Amino acid sequence: MRAYLKTTGTREIKKPVSIDYELSSLCSKLEDKPTIINLKEYKNVRAVVGLCGNRESLARSVGTTKENLIFKISKAMEEKGEFSVSNNTPFLENKIEKPDIIKYIPVPIFYREKERRYFSSSIVIAKNEETGTQNMSFHRMMYLGKNKFSIRITPRHLYEIFNKEQNDLEVCIIIGVHPAVELAAATSYTPNFDELKFASVLLKKLKLTKFKNFVIPADAEIVMHGRITKKLADEGPFVDLTGTMDIERQQQIFECDTLYFRNNPLFRVIVPGGLEHRILMGVPQEPRIYKIISNTVPGIKNVCLTEGGCCWLHGIVSIKKRKEGDGKNAILAALAAHPSMKRVVVVDEDIDIFNPLDVEWALATRFQPDRDLIIVPNARGSSLDPSSDLEKHTTAKYGLDATIPLDKDCKMFKKTELPLNLNLDDYFG
Repeated sequence: MRAYLKTTGTREIKKPVSIDYELSSLCSKLEDKPTIINLKEYKNVRAVVGLCGNRESLARSVGTTKENLIFKISKAMEEKGEFSVSNNTPFLENKIEKPDIIKYIPVPIFYREKERRYFSSSIVIAKNEETGTQNMSFHRMMYLGKNKFSIRITPRHLYEIFNKEQNDLEVCIIIGVHPAVELAAATSYTPNFDELKFASVLLKKLKLTKFKNFVIPADAEIVMHGRITKKLADEGPFVDLTGTMDIERQQQIFECDTLYFRNNPLFRVIVPGGLEHRILMGVPQEPRIYKIISNTVPGIKNVCLTEGGCCWLHGIVSIKKRKEGDGKNAILAALAAHPSMKRVVVVDEDIDIFNPLDVEWALATRFQPDRDLIIVPNARGSSLDPSSDLEKHTTAKYGLDATIPLDKDCKMFKKTELPLNLNLDDYFG
């Protein structure tokens, strides 16, 4: 992460900020650009926010553009990534056995609801002993005191690995890594998918190190080695993607046996429900959505889960329309590809799907509700949507076909370009 920050024109907030309430409130205003923040309670630890706060910065971190990010991810997922192992492990500079975590590493209070302390950027690395494959995934962690956390484990790959163990599950938890590693950790694919190998394809210069029973990023700022136990504790409430409060649950307890961290570590902050949270959740879903739609509509051009739709509930699909009905087929395929999606808009390839004003213009000039609206009632939806039936997890879904009818004169639907593309500097300079 440090090497990446040197290439981005990182800004710094030198006035010390409290980790309780003030840090989260400030970080929510700084997600657009990498920013280092000094902390009141920790003279030797600084916080970092804004690594993945928009598509441009995330795409740039893996050497591509926001328009081509989906294709870069798709290609990398299909390659067999290999990595070189480095013996340079700066996080070994400090080692604390059975640590009282908060003495060394900040655990912020993000929101006032029950004043829960959380790690929101914690990445868990576990090994499937049957296959030898590592799994790497984000999991929020609520501080219980000293060296213990309750950890939210959803029914995905870590959940399956944990349930196969008769006893505690050995894990490494890392905080503070390159955005490519964060993107990989946020990506869910097949059970034998190794996220670190995927990250090594996205970032050719990724340095990894053998540590305990694992391979982990060599330049991680903070590493906790320990166990996810069979013991349970309260977890939550937590603010999720929608910015609304999640429920309290019983979750597994993680016990940190040993804490490692670099000298003057950089503590990664991801604001729950903020832009970085949404971007990291949504962007890895888009290649899968694209692939499934392409089986139905070969003319698909791109896919975007919108920030306004929490990068989860609303999507935009761009197609090159070849036959009448392609737009509606794309709607149905998109809703099937991402079951949490509640609304999808399909547009022609001349519309910039990353520009909400352009998409709204397409709806204003190319869409008729009585002809181009599809509604699917009582469908399985996202548990994150507070407007859905929270007991049945059902919702009404809808799609809007904002593509140009093929039987109409295409010129009627095109924006007229001004004759000259002028450079204002030539007039004000």
